[in-house]
Amino acid sequence: MQEKGQDDHSFLKHAIENMMPANKIFGLEIMEIKPRYVSIKVPFKKEFIGDYLQKRWHGGILAAIADTAGGAAGATTLDSLQDRINTLDMRIDYLHPTVEEDILAKAKIVKSGKATAVVDVELFQSEQKDPVALARCIYSIHRNSS
Repeated sequence: MQEKGQDDHSFLKHAIENMMPANKIFGLEIMEIKPRYVSIKVPFKKEFIGDYLQKRWHGGILAAIADTAGGAAGATTLDSLQDRINTLDMRIDYLHPTVEEDILAKAKIVKSGKATAVVDVELFQSEQKDPVALARCIYSIHRNSS
């Protein structure tokens, strides 16, 4: 699974979209997956509203999307199905209000080592040039020693 071409990530794409119950609830779709990078789309659902007066996405849902995108980008560097990746820390800055539209997350690895990965995630809506939120995620990586 380590840093191979697009076709080599088909199982990872399938697992993230279909084998993780939260991602199925989100309706998450991987738009692009390549070594050290993932972009995902989450369609807007009324259940994701956190501010019912202004019809804004719930910040916790946005954070979950960022964490999922970051973890998926980190997973592109794993060597085998026995390797594991887990969130250690995450910071998110909410920059612009969201509207009743889909979210696109773009996650890129900033640094990856034997035991950790640092991933930056940008969340966008529509054709906006500026992200609605930015996240920095740090993951622990547990590699199978065999």
